Amino acid sequence: MPVPISTRIRLGALALGLSALLFTAFPLVRPFFRLDPPSPDETLAAASPVITSAPWVLAHLMVTLGFVLLLYGMLALYARLEEAHHGPSTILGLAFSLAGIALIMPMLGVETFILPILGRLYLEGATNVAPAVTLIYLGPAIVLFLLALLLLAVGSISFAVAIWRSGVLPRGAGVLLAIGLALWFPPFPPLIRIVDGFAIGVGGVWLAWAVGRDAEPEGTGQASR
Repeated sequence: MPVPISTRIRLGALALGLSALLFTAFPLVRPFFRLDPPSPDETLAAASPVITSAPWVLAHLMVTLGFVLLLYGMLALYARLEEAHHGPSTILGLAFSLAGIALIMPMLGVETFILPILGRLYLEGATNVAPAVTLIYLGPAIVLFLLALLLLAVGSISFAVAIWRSGVLPRGAGVLLAIGLALWFPPFPPLIRIVDGFAIGVGGVWLAWAVGRDAEPEGTGQASR
């Protein structure tokens, strides 16, 4: 049996709200350390106790899940906006956002699973693994990651433009979410990361509530697509 479009949008709105909360929690749980890729020995010496800790792994699992849920949230946002606004900013928002999220995932995998392994090896005396920090953060992986962040920024701003022009969703929520996602940049200082997380949280939950509220009730319109 086909799932009604209203149910799919509500589930996507729920995913958006949960994603926003995970983004808010991420910098509050994540421990920070000074990253200096040109000095890998000093960096790994300071970072090893941090990147092998439970809060580091938990925080990165949380933000990985946040990005996965954001995929579904963006699809729901697109579906809601397409009902009222058919300008190019809507499809551009979806295309760039999904591409950005997908390309962010490899670096999240490195930080969630590879860095803790390097940290454990370093703490056990294998200091020769330190150059891997330079290879990770000054190599091709970081180029892909920066491209992913740029795509996510363009996508979220495009969605904010579509929200502003459509008038069917809270404009302030779209602006807050766009600012938060566009400025989601790991090298920023902890305070900026925390403020950014709250911007994503407020904007995302606000939008999720609006999208879920406005989803057409089952049986009152088009039942399925």
